[in-house]
Parts: sequence; C-alpha cells; structure tokens
Amino acid sequence: MEKIIAFVQNLSLDITAGAIISSLFVAKVFGVVLTFEIVLGLGIAIWLIYSADHLWDGYRVKGQAVNPRHAFHQKYFKVLSVISLLVFGIGVYNMFQLPVETIKAGLGLVVLTALYFLYLKLSKTSSQKELFAAFVYVAGIFIGPISLLASWDWMFLVVFVQFFLLAYVNLMLFPLFEMEADNRQGMASIALNRGAKSTKRRIGIASVINELIIVVCIGFGFNDNKAQFMILAMSLTLLLLIQAPTFLKRYNLYRIIGDGIFFLPGLALL
Repeated sequence: MEKIIAFVQNLSLDITAGAIISSLFVAKVFGVVLTFEIVLGLGIAIWLIYSADHLWDGYRVKGQAVNPRHAFHQKYFKVLSVISLLVFGIGVYNMFQLPVETIKAGLGLVVLTALYFLYLKLSKTSSQKELFAAFVYVAGIFIGPISLLASWDWMFLVVFVQFFLLAYVNLMLFPLFEMEADNRQGMASIALNRGAKSTKRRIGIASVINELIIVVCIGFGFNDNKAQFMILAMSLTLLLLIQAPTFLKRYNLYRIIGDGIFFLPGLALL
C-alpha cells in the first residue's frame, strides 16, 4: 500500500483528482454542470503542469535527488517526458470538443502557466513560487465553472480567493516539512528563503483571512453555508498539520493529508 501511495503522489495523480473534485464542487455551488470533456481537459491540464514542474526540478537537481518526487522524475525523466507529450496530444484533441468560452478561458490558463515557468527559469530564488503556483492551480479549478456561467457576481470571486488561500497555505506547509531535504540538494523554497518562523506566520495570516471571510459569509448569508463550512473544514485541517510535524513526516502523511483536503468537497457531491 505504501508503494502505491508513493507512486500516486510521485505522479501527482492525487493532486489532479483533488483539482477535479474541487472544480465539480465549485460548479455545484454556482449551479452549473461540467461536461466530461471539461473535466478531462482540467485533469490533463493540471497533471501536465505538475509533471512539467517536477520534471524541471528533477532535471536541474545536481547529482542524486534527495526528495522522493524529484528522484522519481529524475530516474524516469525520458519515459515521463514521452508520456507527457502523449497526454498533451490527447489534450489538444479534447480541446476541440470544448465549448468556445471554455477554450478561451483555457488559453488564459496556458498564458498563466507559461508565465509561471518563465518565472521559475529567470528567478534565482523562486521566492514567490508558492504564490504563483497556488494561483495557477486554483485558476485551473475555476476555469470550467466560470466558462459556463451566464453571469457571475462578486461572490464567485470571494470563493476563488478562499480556494487560493487554501492552496497557498498548502504549498507553504510542505516546504516546512522538507527544509532539510531541499537544503541538502540546493532547492529553493519559501521555508528556506524566508525561514520557518516567517513561513508559519504567513500560513497563520492566510488562514485567519480565510476564516474571517467564512464568518462574514455565514453571518450575512452571502453564500451557501454548507460550502463555507466545507472550506472551513479544509482550512482547519491544514492548520492541524503544523501541530505534529515529526509524526506526520512518517510515510509522507503531511502530503497525504495536505493534498487530501481537496478531496473533502467530494462529500458535498454525494
């Protein structure tokens, strides 16, 4: 079982599934239905973005990678590169099955992704990598639903911000657990650039902002309370990870739980 979990994590299949579930959740909250082609397109886009990111990390690591995910992509670089090209081809074919509005929104994601990788290439420290990556990830989640809405109000933007804060906290938490490994192989991260104390402070601020938004939304009835309670459960789960770092390092539990929060909205789809 441990090997299966590691394989799924190394291939970012859990992250991809979480993005699809979250997108279906957002669509349900705002009363639209995602087609199979939109869901497939999202899955392909998210998987390709993360795979390309990890392949880039594996390629630029000097010597043998310490991080298991980087080591996996370093070892199977050629095979994964070929698979990525094949998946990209499927994505291009699927694109022609999508609604015009979804294609337009998808092109926006392509531009964002290109800017993200350009930033990684040009920046020496990648000090804002987590911020940029969180925005791209959440943009992918929201592209399908927003492309199907006849009109949308400020509440859609509020929920986008909430998911962005969740993704940002998620991406700041992992470097805290991986500081030693990242330092040993010379990889930049927010925890190494800013320090553990500063990173934890940022996590706390982002979480408090999210929870204040939840209180306002529930208190004034701005959004479906069930949706806000779901976002609250996701936020609190991330905060709990900081409380037991040593225990959660075993079997990469921090990643299983951290990425698993994007599966929680699936309960609302049952």
